[in-house]
Amino acid sequence: MSDSYRSGAPNLEGHQHVFFFRFLREKAARVSLKQSAAIAILVFAFIGEKPLHAQQMDPYFTAINTPVPKGSMMLMLLPDYQLAHIGPNYLTYMGMAEYGITNRWTAGFMAEGQKIGGLPATFGGVRFSTYFKLFPHDRLLNLTLYGEYEDVSQAALYKMEISGFGTSDLTIPLDAARRTPAHTFEQRVIAYHDWGRYDATFNFISETDLQNYNNDFGYVWGVFRQPAWTGMNGTGGRMKMKTMAAPAALSRQRLGYGLEMAGGLGDVSQFGFYWPRQQQYLGPLFTYALSPHWTFRLEPEFGLSAVSDPFVLRMGVTYTINNIFHRLAGSL
Repeated sequence: MSDSYRSGAPNLEGHQHVFFFRFLREKAARVSLKQSAAIAILVFAFIGEKPLHAQQMDPYFTAINTPVPKGSMMLMLLPDYQLAHIGPNYLTYMGMAEYGITNRWTAGFMAEGQKIGGLPATFGGVRFSTYFKLFPHDRLLNLTLYGEYEDVSQAALYKMEISGFGTSDLTIPLDAARRTPAHTFEQRVIAYHDWGRYDATFNFISETDLQNYNNDFGYVWGVFRQPAWTGMNGTGGRMKMKTMAAPAALSRQRLGYGLEMAGGLGDVSQFGFYWPRQQQYLGPLFTYALSPHWTFRLEPEFGLSAVSDPFVLRMGVTYTINNIFHRLAGSL
Protein backbone atom coordinates (compact mmCIF):
# COMPACT_ATOMS: atom_id res chain seq x y z
CA MET A 1 0.00 0.00 0.00
CA SER A 2 1.27 3.48 -0.86
CA ASP A 3 2.70 5.46 2.03
CA SER A 4 0.52 8.42 1.00
CA TYR A 5 -2.45 6.62 2.71
CA ARG A 6 -1.32 6.96 6.31
CA SER A 7 1.16 -7.09 0.50
CA GLY A 8 -1.73 -36.32 -14.39
CA ALA A 9 -5.04 -35.92 -15.56
CA PRO A 10 -5.16 -34.67 -19.18
CA ASN A 11 -8.55 -32.98 -18.79
CA LEU A 12 -7.48 -31.17 -15.64
CA GLU A 13 -4.24 -29.88 -17.16
CA GLY A 14 -6.08 -28.14 -19.97
CA HIS A 15 -8.24 -26.15 -17.56
CA GLN A 16 -5.96 -25.75 -14.54
CA HIS A 17 -5.40 -22.01 -15.03
CA VAL A 18 -9.16 -21.37 -15.32
CA PHE A 19 -9.74 -23.26 -12.05
CA PHE A 20 -6.99 -21.28 -10.32
CA PHE A 21 -8.33 -17.82 -11.22
CA ARG A 22 -11.97 -18.85 -10.63
CA PHE A 23 -11.05 -19.96 -7.12
CA LEU A 24 -9.34 -16.64 -6.36
CA ARG A 25 -12.23 -14.58 -7.71
CA GLU A 26 -14.94 -16.48 -5.81
CA LYS A 27 -13.11 -16.68 -2.48
CA ALA A 28 -11.37 -13.32 -2.21
CA ALA A 29 -14.45 -11.40 -1.11
CA ARG A 30 -15.07 -13.78 1.79
CA VAL A 31 -11.52 -14.42 2.94
CA SER A 32 -10.64 -13.99 6.61
CA LEU A 33 -7.54 -14.63 8.65
CA LYS A 34 -9.04 -17.74 10.27
CA GLN A 35 -10.20 -19.14 6.91
CA SER A 36 -6.79 -18.49 5.36
CA ALA A 37 -5.05 -20.24 8.23
CA ALA A 38 -7.36 -23.24 8.00
CA ILE A 39 -6.83 -23.58 4.25
CA ALA A 40 -3.07 -23.30 4.69
CA ILE A 41 -3.03 -26.03 7.36
CA LEU A 42 -5.02 -28.40 5.13
CA VAL A 43 -2.78 -27.77 2.14
CA PHE A 44 0.42 -28.21 4.12
CA ALA A 45 -0.90 -31.40 5.68
CA PHE A 46 -1.68 -32.83 2.24
CA ILE A 47 1.56 -31.91 0.53
CA GLY A 48 3.67 -32.95 3.47
CA GLU A 49 3.01 -36.61 2.65
CA LYS A 50 4.81 -36.44 -0.72
CA PRO A 51 7.71 -34.00 -0.66
CA LEU A 52 9.20 -32.90 -3.99
CA HIS A 53 12.38 -31.07 -4.89
CA ALA A 54 11.83 -27.30 -4.74
CA GLN A 55 12.51 -25.10 -7.71
CA GLN A 56 14.84 -22.18 -7.03
CA MET A 57 12.88 -19.36 -5.38
CA ASP A 58 13.32 -15.64 -4.94
CA PRO A 59 15.07 -15.04 -1.61
CA TYR A 60 14.01 -11.40 -1.12
CA PHE A 61 11.25 -9.88 1.01
CA THR A 62 10.55 -6.68 -0.97
CA ALA A 63 12.37 -7.21 -4.28
CA ILE A 64 11.01 -9.48 -7.01
CA ASN A 65 13.33 -11.39 -9.28
CA THR A 66 12.30 -14.29 -11.53
CA PRO A 67 8.86 -15.87 -12.19
CA VAL A 68 7.84 -19.14 -10.56
CA PRO A 69 8.47 -22.16 -12.85
CA LYS A 70 5.51 -23.52 -14.81
CA GLY A 71 3.13 -25.70 -12.81
CA SER A 72 4.79 -24.90 -9.47
CA MET A 73 3.26 -23.14 -6.48
CA MET A 74 4.98 -21.34 -3.64
CA LEU A 75 3.18 -20.96 -0.31
CA MET A 76 4.64 -18.39 2.07
CA LEU A 77 3.98 -17.23 5.62
CA LEU A 78 5.69 -13.87 6.26
CA PRO A 79 5.53 -12.29 9.75
CA ASP A 80 7.36 -9.02 10.54
CA TYR A 81 8.00 -7.40 13.91
CA GLN A 82 8.38 -3.62 13.67
CA LEU A 83 9.69 -1.05 16.12
CA ALA A 84 7.36 1.79 15.17
CA HIS A 85 8.42 5.34 14.39
CA ILE A 86 4.97 6.51 15.57
CA GLY A 87 2.89 4.77 18.24
CA PRO A 88 3.21 1.27 19.73
CA ASN A 89 5.32 -1.46 18.15
CA TYR A 90 3.43 -3.97 16.05
CA LEU A 91 3.43 -7.34 14.31
CA THR A 92 2.36 -7.69 10.68
CA TYR A 93 1.78 -10.95 8.86
CA MET A 94 1.10 -11.96 5.29
CA GLY A 95 0.08 -15.24 3.67
CA MET A 96 1.03 -15.54 0.01
CA ALA A 97 0.51 -18.07 -2.78
CA GLU A 98 2.18 -17.78 -6.20
CA TYR A 99 1.61 -20.08 -9.18
CA GLY A 100 3.65 -20.44 -12.37
CA ILE A 101 1.19 -20.33 -15.27
CA THR A 102 4.15 -20.63 -17.65
CA ASN A 103 7.90 -20.37 -17.10
CA ARG A 104 7.56 -16.64 -17.84
CA TRP A 105 4.16 -15.80 -16.29
CA THR A 106 3.26 -15.95 -12.57
CA ALA A 107 0.06 -15.07 -10.69
CA GLY A 108 -0.26 -14.52 -6.96
CA PHE A 109 -2.71 -13.96 -4.11
CA MET A 110 -1.94 -12.36 -0.74
CA ALA A 111 -3.85 -11.75 2.50
CA GLU A 112 -2.47 -9.66 5.36
CA GLY A 113 -3.16 -8.46 8.87
CA GLN A 114 -1.52 -6.78 11.84
CA LYS A 115 -1.46 -6.67 15.63
CA ILE A 116 -0.55 -3.37 17.28
CA GLY A 117 0.42 -3.44 20.94
CA GLY A 118 -2.66 -2.83 23.10
CA LEU A 119 -5.10 -3.11 20.16
CA PRO A 120 -6.99 -6.07 18.63
CA ALA A 121 -5.61 -8.03 15.68
CA THR A 122 -6.93 -6.59 12.42
CA PHE A 123 -7.40 -7.96 8.92
CA GLY A 124 -5.80 -5.58 6.40
CA GLY A 125 -7.10 -6.90 3.07
CA VAL A 126 -6.07 -8.91 0.02
CA ARG A 127 -3.87 -8.39 -3.02
CA PHE A 128 -3.80 -9.94 -6.48
CA SER A 129 -0.59 -9.90 -8.51
CA THR A 130 0.82 -11.07 -11.81
CA TYR A 131 4.20 -10.68 -13.48
CA PHE A 132 5.64 -11.62 -16.86
CA LYS A 133 9.23 -12.07 -18.05
CA LEU A 134 9.54 -10.28 -21.40
CA PHE A 135 12.25 -12.39 -23.07
CA PRO A 136 12.25 -16.20 -23.10
CA HIS A 137 16.03 -16.60 -22.84
CA ASP A 138 18.46 -15.18 -20.30
CA ARG A 139 20.44 -12.10 -21.31
CA LEU A 140 22.56 -9.44 -19.65
CA LEU A 141 19.41 -7.82 -18.18
CA ASN A 142 16.30 -9.95 -17.82
CA LEU A 143 13.23 -7.70 -17.80
CA THR A 144 9.96 -8.49 -16.01
CA LEU A 145 6.75 -6.43 -15.78
CA TYR A 146 4.69 -6.66 -12.58
CA GLY A 147 1.17 -5.51 -11.66
CA GLU A 148 -0.69 -5.78 -8.36
CA TYR A 149 -4.20 -4.73 -7.29
CA GLU A 150 -4.45 -3.97 -3.57
CA ASP A 151 -7.92 -4.33 -2.05
CA VAL A 152 -6.83 -3.20 1.41
CA SER A 153 -7.72 -0.68 4.11
CA GLN A 154 -5.58 1.89 5.86
CA ALA A 155 -5.11 -0.74 8.58
CA ALA A 156 -2.87 -2.73 6.18
CA LEU A 157 0.67 -2.12 7.48
CA TYR A 158 2.76 -4.92 5.92
CA LYS A 159 5.79 -3.48 4.08
CA MET A 160 5.32 -5.16 0.72
CA GLU A 161 6.86 -2.08 -0.90
CA ILE A 162 8.04 1.42 0.05
CA SER A 163 7.01 4.49 -1.94
CA GLY A 164 6.16 8.17 -1.70
CA PHE A 165 6.76 10.27 1.41
CA GLY A 166 6.20 9.91 5.13
CA THR A 167 5.73 7.05 7.56
CA SER A 168 3.75 3.85 6.99
CA ASP A 169 2.77 3.52 10.67
CA LEU A 170 -0.85 3.91 11.71
CA THR A 171 -1.57 7.62 12.25
CA ILE A 172 -5.38 7.52 12.70
CA PRO A 173 -7.60 5.51 15.12
CA LEU A 174 -7.71 1.80 14.25
CA ASP A 175 -11.52 1.68 13.88
CA ALA A 176 -11.39 4.50 11.35
CA ALA A 177 -8.48 2.89 9.50
CA ARG A 178 -10.35 -0.41 9.16
CA ARG A 179 -13.30 1.36 7.54
CA THR A 180 -11.21 3.48 5.17
CA PRO A 181 -10.34 1.81 1.83
CA ALA A 182 -6.86 2.22 0.38
CA HIS A 183 -7.23 0.72 -3.10
CA THR A 184 -4.10 1.02 -5.21
CA PHE A 185 -2.59 -0.46 -8.35
CA GLU A 186 1.12 -1.17 -8.11
CA GLN A 187 3.39 -1.48 -11.15
CA ARG A 188 7.03 -2.56 -11.27
CA VAL A 189 9.72 -2.74 -13.90
CA ILE A 190 12.14 -5.44 -12.78
CA ALA A 191 15.67 -5.98 -14.10
CA TYR A 192 17.78 -8.88 -12.86
CA HIS A 193 20.74 -11.06 -13.78
CA ASP A 194 22.22 -14.32 -12.49
CA TRP A 195 25.87 -15.36 -12.34
CA GLY A 196 25.86 -18.98 -11.23
CA ARG A 197 25.05 -18.88 -7.52
CA TYR A 198 24.99 -15.06 -7.49
CA ASP A 199 22.12 -12.84 -8.56
CA ALA A 200 21.20 -9.16 -8.50
CA THR A 201 17.86 -7.43 -9.02
CA PHE A 202 16.48 -3.88 -9.21
CA ASN A 203 12.78 -2.95 -9.07
CA PHE A 204 11.38 0.46 -9.99
CA ILE A 205 7.97 0.86 -8.31
CA SER A 206 4.99 3.07 -9.17
CA GLU A 207 1.83 3.00 -7.03
CA THR A 208 -1.39 4.55 -8.30
CA ASP A 209 -4.04 5.63 -5.79
CA LEU A 210 -7.26 4.47 -7.44
CA GLN A 211 -9.33 7.03 -5.55
CA ASN A 212 -7.49 10.19 -6.61
CA TYR A 213 -5.06 8.74 -9.22
CA ASN A 214 -1.96 10.19 -7.63
CA ASN A 215 1.26 8.26 -8.18
CA ASP A 216 3.97 7.49 -5.61
CA PHE A 217 7.34 6.03 -6.59
CA GLY A 218 9.86 3.77 -4.91
CA TYR A 219 12.67 1.32 -5.51
CA VAL A 220 14.26 -1.82 -4.15
CA TRP A 221 17.49 -3.58 -5.03
CA GLY A 222 19.10 -6.76 -3.81
CA VAL A 223 22.15 -8.95 -4.27
CA PHE A 224 22.26 -12.56 -3.12
CA ARG A 225 24.47 -15.66 -3.06
CA GLN A 226 22.44 -18.87 -3.27
CA PRO A 227 23.27 -21.75 -0.91
CA ALA A 228 25.43 -24.57 -2.24
CA TRP A 229 22.61 -27.05 -1.50
CA THR A 230 18.91 -26.41 -2.00
CA GLY A 231 17.68 -29.96 -2.61
CA MET A 232 17.34 -29.31 -6.33
CA ASN A 233 18.24 -31.95 -8.85
CA GLY A 234 20.54 -31.07 -11.73
CA THR A 235 17.79 -30.30 -14.24
CA GLY A 236 15.18 -28.21 -12.45
CA GLY A 237 14.83 -24.59 -11.55
CA ARG A 238 16.29 -21.29 -12.65
CA MET A 239 19.84 -22.26 -11.70
CA LYS A 240 21.58 -25.48 -12.73
CA MET A 241 23.25 -27.31 -9.86
CA LYS A 242 25.06 -30.59 -9.55
CA THR A 243 23.19 -33.25 -7.63
CA MET A 244 24.76 -33.63 -4.20
CA ALA A 245 23.96 -35.50 -1.04
CA ALA A 246 22.06 -33.59 1.62
CA PRO A 247 24.48 -31.98 4.10
CA ALA A 248 24.09 -32.12 7.87
CA ALA A 249 21.08 -30.35 9.33
CA LEU A 250 23.37 -27.54 10.53
CA SER A 251 25.64 -26.82 7.59
CA ARG A 252 26.90 -23.72 5.78
CA GLN A 253 26.00 -25.46 2.50
CA ARG A 254 22.33 -24.80 3.31
CA LEU A 255 22.91 -21.07 3.97
CA GLY A 256 22.35 -18.28 1.45
CA TYR A 257 23.05 -14.63 2.17
CA GLY A 258 22.79 -11.21 0.61
CA LEU A 259 21.73 -7.59 1.03
CA GLU A 260 18.47 -5.76 0.30
CA MET A 261 17.62 -2.05 0.28
CA ALA A 262 14.25 -0.36 -0.32
CA GLY A 263 12.95 3.20 -0.15
CA GLY A 264 10.74 5.95 -1.48
CA LEU A 265 11.36 8.09 -4.56
CA GLY A 266 8.71 10.76 -4.05
CA ASP A 267 5.65 11.36 -6.21
CA VAL A 268 4.65 13.06 -9.47
CA SER A 269 5.20 16.54 -8.01
CA GLN A 270 8.54 15.76 -6.32
CA PHE A 271 10.41 12.84 -7.81
CA GLY A 272 13.77 11.73 -6.45
CA PHE A 273 15.56 11.39 -3.11
CA TYR A 274 14.33 13.67 -0.32
CA TRP A 275 15.92 11.59 2.41
CA PRO A 276 14.50 13.17 5.61
CA ARG A 277 10.90 12.73 4.37
CA GLN A 278 11.14 9.26 2.82
CA GLN A 279 11.40 5.81 4.34
CA GLN A 280 14.68 4.04 3.53
CA TYR A 281 15.63 0.56 4.77
CA LEU A 282 18.74 -1.61 4.48
CA GLY A 283 19.37 -5.06 5.85
CA PRO A 284 21.32 -8.31 5.45
CA LEU A 285 19.31 -11.23 4.12
CA PHE A 286 19.71 -14.90 5.06
CA THR A 287 18.01 -18.06 3.82
CA TYR A 288 18.34 -21.62 5.09
CA ALA A 289 17.29 -24.68 3.09
CA LEU A 290 15.58 -26.85 5.71
CA SER A 291 14.73 -29.57 3.17
CA PRO A 292 14.29 -29.90 -0.61
CA HIS A 293 11.01 -28.00 -0.34
CA TRP A 294 11.07 -25.98 2.91
CA THR A 295 13.08 -22.74 3.21
CA PHE A 296 13.41 -20.28 6.09
CA ARG A 297 14.25 -16.60 5.52
CA LEU A 298 15.40 -13.87 7.89
CA GLU A 299 16.20 -10.20 7.38
CA PRO A 300 16.97 -7.73 10.19
CA GLU A 301 16.20 -4.39 8.50
CA PHE A 302 17.32 -0.98 9.74
CA GLY A 303 15.63 2.36 9.08
CA LEU A 304 17.98 4.96 7.64
CA SER A 305 15.85 8.13 7.68
CA ALA A 306 13.91 10.23 10.18
CA VAL A 307 10.50 8.84 9.11
CA SER A 308 11.57 5.19 8.86
CA ASP A 309 10.75 2.61 11.52
CA PRO A 310 14.02 2.15 13.46
CA PHE A 311 14.06 -1.64 13.09
CA VAL A 312 12.05 -4.34 11.31
CA LEU A 313 12.66 -8.05 11.86
CA ARG A 314 11.44 -9.83 8.72
CA MET A 315 10.84 -13.58 8.76
CA GLY A 316 9.46 -16.07 6.30
CA VAL A 317 8.79 -19.75 5.72
CA THR A 318 8.29 -21.02 2.16
CA TYR A 319 7.00 -24.34 0.83
CA THR A 320 7.39 -25.04 -2.90
CA ILE A 321 5.20 -27.60 -4.69
CA ASN A 322 6.03 -28.82 -8.19
CA ASN A 323 3.34 -29.88 -10.68
CA ILE A 324 0.59 -29.14 -8.19
CA PHE A 325 -2.39 -29.81 -10.48
CA HIS A 326 -0.98 -33.15 -11.64
CA ARG A 327 -0.59 -34.11 -7.99
CA LEU A 328 -4.12 -33.03 -7.13
CA ALA A 329 -5.44 -35.01 -10.11
CA GLY A 330 -3.50 -38.07 -9.03
CA SER A 331 -5.04 -37.92 -5.56
CA LEU A 332 -8.64 -37.93 -6.86
